[in-house]
Amino acid sequence: MRIRPFTLIAVAVALVAGAGAEASSTAARGVGFELKRTSISPQHPTFDAERKIRLHYGFAATHAVDLRIEVRRAKGDKLVRVYRERDARPGGRLARVWNGMTRHGGVADDGRYEFRVGPLGGAMKYAGRFRLRTHVFPVDGPHGTRGAIGEFGAPRSGGRVHEGFDIIADCGTPLLAARGGEVKKVGYDPVLYGYYVLIDGLKTSQDYFYSHLIAPPAVGRRDRVRTAQYVGRVGKTGNAASTPCHLHFEVRVHGDPVDPEPFLRAWDRHG
Repeated sequence: MRIRPFTLIAVAVALVAGAGAEASSTAARGVGFELKRTSISPQHPTFDAERKIRLHYGFAATHAVDLRIEVRRAKGDKLVRVYRERDARPGGRLARVWNGMTRHGGVADDGRYEFRVGPLGGAMKYAGRFRLRTHVFPVDGPHGTRGAIGEFGAPRSGGRVHEGFDIIADCGTPLLAARGGEVKKVGYDPVLYGYYVLIDGLKTSQDYFYSHLIAPPAVGRRDRVRTAQYVGRVGKTGNAASTPCHLHFEVRVHGDPVDPEPFLRAWDRHG
């Protein structure tokens, strides 16, 4: 049977590709790769916080090698992000920063994750585990609730309903950005909210509204804020003068208020 020329070319390409993959695997096995001195900082990382999620590591090998670094979700062993380090040299202290984003451009979910490191084409080695948070609780101090009167949907004067959730804390208690993003509005409303700030959350459809602050917010309109950044202090301005000091906190999705209590309880639990 006569073999056509293009068939011979395809077979040759397949053989070369197979040989290349085998050579890469053989090279990976032949470098004597050994992962050493791994650590992860900070110990409790948060998405878009001032301190980035950073893997510190070293390795031993017979010569420089191309490395593959993976971020995987511990539950289900799902691959989240992949990095490559070209011509990495053994013996030194190396680092890899992960910004909390997936390989598809979204924000990774709250949960436990692992770093793994290995030579390109070789076995991956466990390099450490950590828990990622995408938000923090907005009140940085002892706190409580106002009960039913402070819940989402509670009746208010003039036929209004409560569009947020009230968190009681001492006047002056620091307030933190629940999620990094851009400051959308700041101002003073003498009738309802007193001093307030609205933050447009990064990589989310959610905005975060803080009101009754004791004084003007510590951030200005269009400022870029990071998760857990200080934005103001608990107060009782606006129509809260006759109430205990508290934060009126709202979560708005595409501009519409939603019940923030489930979010707040989850963030408080994981704080």
